[in-house]
Amino acid sequence: MKDLSAPAVAALRQAQEPIIEHALDRISAAHPWYRTLAEPARKQIAAVARLGVTMFVDSIEFPDTAVAPGKIFSVAPAALTGTITLEQTLGMVRTALDVVVEEAPQAVPEQDHDALTVLVLTFGRDVGFAAAEVYARAAEARGAWDARLESVAVDSMLHGSPEEAASRAGSAGWSGNGPVVAIAARASLDAIAASRLRHEGRQHAHDCLVSVRGDSVIIVLGGQPEAAQSSGSPDQAVDAAAALIARRLDGAAVLGPVVSAVSQAGRSLRSALAGLRALPGWIQAPNPVRADDLLPERLLLGDELATERVETLVHEPLRAMGEPFEETVATYLALGRSLEATARELFVHANTVRYRLGRVSEVTGWDATDARDSLVLHLAIIAGRLHEGDQR
Repeated sequence: MKDLSAPAVAALRQAQEPIIEHALDRISAAHPWYRTLAEPARKQIAAVARLGVTMFVDSIEFPDTAVAPGKIFSVAPAALTGTITLEQTLGMVRTALDVVVEEAPQAVPEQDHDALTVLVLTFGRDVGFAAAEVYARAAEARGAWDARLESVAVDSMLHGSPEEAASRAGSAGWSGNGPVVAIAARASLDAIAASRLRHEGRQHAHDCLVSVRGDSVIIVLGGQPEAAQSSGSPDQAVDAAAALIARRLDGAAVLGPVVSAVSQAGRSLRSALAGLRALPGWIQAPNPVRADDLLPERLLLGDELATERVETLVHEPLRAMGEPFEETVATYLALGRSLEATARELFVHANTVRYRLGRVSEVTGWDATDARDSLVLHLAIIAGRLHEGDQR
């Protein structure tokens, strides 16, 4: 690239200040957003523009000691990337560049015009790339900070009080007050994959927190209470969103139960994590699987939430049906699921046994004639009787 003549460099140095002032005037006139900024922000942008023109002239006068164009942004704090967008910054660079292209050639001899234009455009291109790099680093830093806030919020849900959980979630950007569901999965995600997952979660639910922990990931989704969506009630909507997200994960995933608010998210989280620990006990488990479908395995691991859940979901509805129904199920299971043996033991007709088992299936959702459901019912009856024994 041809260097400028010594008279051209001297003339350009002399024209530097007017060019800077004209560039700032053009930026103010061409970009309405600039005029709406607070005074400190405008001063910071002016400092960037001033340093940019100065560094351009320096790079021509002292090419061997030229500083990288990225240093232009060193005079502005990183927080400025949150005030103006990359698009606005590039627009400002183009505006300042136009002024330099228009006015700088007027200050130098005619034989230097072409060389100066090439130098201006090359420097402007490098500044544009430098701006993009600054914004990329700022976005990466914000992403890392957001990820830390979300992990702290998830820890509060697991170990803190409901009030602390809600407060920490709010600090991490949680804004809804609708139902919440958690997912625990075996999946190794890097920062980009976690960011993509977070974005996808917020497309399908109102709120989404993602916490990566080694080879596993925790996702908390929140819905809105006011609108029943196409998938049904708000509870059903956020549950459907969780199932959709879980199906797209690479590894095994467990869905916790839907809870009423983010302050109660810990129950869904603990259930999902307990289900993930219990998952190896059920080889035929679907993927994703609900934590409530892993109640037998969770009970065997001593999960207290599973004990509460099996009492609430299974034993209480069964007991509310009346003693004959619970007794029929217990006897049927104790006698190897034989209708005839159960009828003889209870001195009733086999059709009576069949009717009672059918009613239990309708009311509780668990079918004693199914191998898996019968395991849940059997353990629920045992857990319920043990609980009643403790109350005496």
